[in-house]
Amino acid sequence: MKNKVWFITGASQGFGLIFVKKLLEKGHCVLATSRNPEKIVQEIGKNENLLAVKVDLSKQKELDKAMKQCFDKFGSIDILLNNAGYGQLWTFEETSDEEIRKCFEVNFFGTLNATRAALPYMRQQKSGHIFTTSSVWGYVGDPYISTYAAVKFATDGWTEALSHELENLNIGVSCIKPGGFRTNFLESTSMVTGESKIEDYKTARDAYFDGIAKFNKQQDGDPEKYCDFIINLTNKTTKPPLHIFTGRDAYKKAETKIANLKKDMKILKKEATNLHVK
Repeated sequence: MKNKVWFITGASQGFGLIFVKKLLEKGHCVLATSRNPEKIVQEIGKNENLLAVKVDLSKQKELDKAMKQCFDKFGSIDILLNNAGYGQLWTFEETSDEEIRKCFEVNFFGTLNATRAALPYMRQQKSGHIFTTSSVWGYVGDPYISTYAAVKFATDGWTEALSHELENLNIGVSCIKPGGFRTNFLESTSMVTGESKIEDYKTARDAYFDGIAKFNKQQDGDPEKYCDFIINLTNKTTKPPLHIFTGRDAYKKAETKIANLKKDMKILKKEATNLHVK
């Protein structure tokens, strides 16, 4: 198995940190970005195959510089893992414009910035794979995730379109849509809620977030197995698929939506497909 060079965003906690540890154990090279790269070094220690770099994902120049550091040190950029981000859960009406734009800036535009920085190297190599971490909430909309769903639906659509643009360049693209995994996603370090409160939403909203609090660390998914699964996909002779749902709950949600989608399409099919110019 050829050792690969991975560029990982958001690598100081959660999935990102687990990926870094596992990849280094397997002998791969990793450039790991974070706003606090010292946390990565504290967790892992010094390793000649690790380069931990401070990066603000909203700043294209910082990502361009980090990508060059990665290429100069390790000689290639084989895998880009867009992992950085945070959850924004609240009702839409109670979420401010500023909160929504910040969520897009980090979760969506940060992903675009990292990918923009990686593509020149992958085009030069005529190889590479881009994994973008979305969410099952990027395919299925649930209550109280309107902002997060908007970001992840946008990520899903962008990834799908990008995959077609890059397929002739031998650059693969995958959008990962995880369900619930026992990371710190539901804790304050990774998930924020709104500050505004409207009385009409209070009873249902409070009940939902009480449930979320009890669900933390009770999720079905094992993050160690998740990371092993993604890493193993890169060792196969065929490129990973575009859409990757991970977790039993993600599959259940997606399959339910697909069934409902087919049902809705069937109801109106005769009328909706009779709108053409005669």
